[in-house]
Amino acid sequence: MLGVYDPACLVSLSGLAAAVAAMILAVRGTFELAMVGLIIAGIADLFDGVVARRLKRGRFEKEFGVQLDTTVDVFAFVATPVVIVLNSVAVSWAGALGAAWFVTAGVVRLAHFNTLTVRETEPVTHHQGLPVTYTALIFPLLFLVRGTMTEEHFQLLLVAALVAVGFLFVINVPVPKPRGMFYVILPLLAVCLTVYWVGRYLNWFGTV
Repeated sequence: MLGVYDPACLVSLSGLAAAVAAMILAVRGTFELAMVGLIIAGIADLFDGVVARRLKRGRFEKEFGVQLDTTVDVFAFVATPVVIVLNSVAVSWAGALGAAWFVTAGVVRLAHFNTLTVRETEPVTHHQGLPVTYTALIFPLLFLVRGTMTEEHFQLLLVAALVAVGFLFVINVPVPKPRGMFYVILPLLAVCLTVYWVGRYLNWFGTV
């Protein structure tokens, strides 16, 4: 079989599986669990690099891991949020254009990241622009306010988020790479959001 299936790549592929599930759930209208799938994909992406750094891999395995990670990112954190958004509200021209911009910016950002990765000779401490993985937290947080506003206002919020996050993908500003306490804070936030969205699906909190 083609490909590499070491533990780091398997973590990346588990994130891809979670993103596929999120897409299917969003199309079926089960947005609570779609949020959980997106969050799980984000956690997998956060830790696949940690696993990779602990492995002894050859040049091909390392390069394959980078390419696999980026390919999964396009699907999980660029395409999946768009599928969730476009299935959660009525699609307008503004929404379609916002989604097109978001996807374009995300793909450009990841291509830029891959180009820099090939050229890097020393570890870097900052990303340039917002990593696409952050959509795994941004959109589950945005959907928290859905019940507090009209569908029209929520649609405007989502379109504005697509446009703004797209700009953050490609703007040339330094963003610190997760390290130290980030690997505690981000998973804790992800766990809290996961519990909330599972609770919403199971109606633990009553009618919201």
